[in-house]
Amino acid sequence: MQVLVVEDEQSLARLLELELTHCGFAVDAVAEGRSALNRLREKRFDCLLLDVMLPDMSGLEVCRRVRQTSDIGVIMLTARGQVPDKVAGLDVGADDYLVKPVNMEELAARVRSVVRRRNGPLAGGRTLLARDVTLFRDQHRIEVAGQAMLLSPLEYQLLEHLLLNRDWVQSRNRLLEQIWGFDYAGETNIVDVTVSRLRRKLHDSNSQLAIETVRGVGYVVRST
Repeated sequence: MQVLVVEDEQSLARLLELELTHCGFAVDAVAEGRSALNRLREKRFDCLLLDVMLPDMSGLEVCRRVRQTSDIGVIMLTARGQVPDKVAGLDVGADDYLVKPVNMEELAARVRSVVRRRNGPLAGGRTLLARDVTLFRDQHRIEVAGQAMLLSPLEYQLLEHLLLNRDWVQSRNRLLEQIWGFDYAGETNIVDVTVSRLRRKLHDSNSQLAIETVRGVGYVVRST
């Protein structure tokens, strides 16, 4: 797995590089947002570890720009632990959020989880159809009325799961288990934030597909 670390604190960047390499990842490291964007254009990566506070631009802005062209897995790293900061990271397209100091074993597990979302199994059929949405699972591609729609790996897996389980209401706990993993220890409102982000992208694409909220239970996509 190819991982790009974007961290301006040299000692931490070196530590991340050494620890992730020890865990079996191939790691590149840069210290600035613009350098990260350039490196992503030059080389394919499976996951981006992105510090929020960078010297040239915010990591949130870097994530926003990355999401315009790529579905790479993105994990935000920051000293900030307030819920609004976490929501801001998720809202611009991040898949996960870790607060420093980072436990290296947990970080490696989060990276593997994000990459699995990008390369999931195809049980249930290679193509899923729902209203004007077509999800090509072997190509990891989504179209709305024939037009491509770009989703992050997390958004893609959420939509895929809802389509595979149409008419079956998915509780927040089940979504956490199935998509984020049984060992997920982050904020539980990550489900609501990700659903909201996916709904907005469907709306912006003029899709007829609706993700229904079942109050007190969870979310569902209906067949009709």
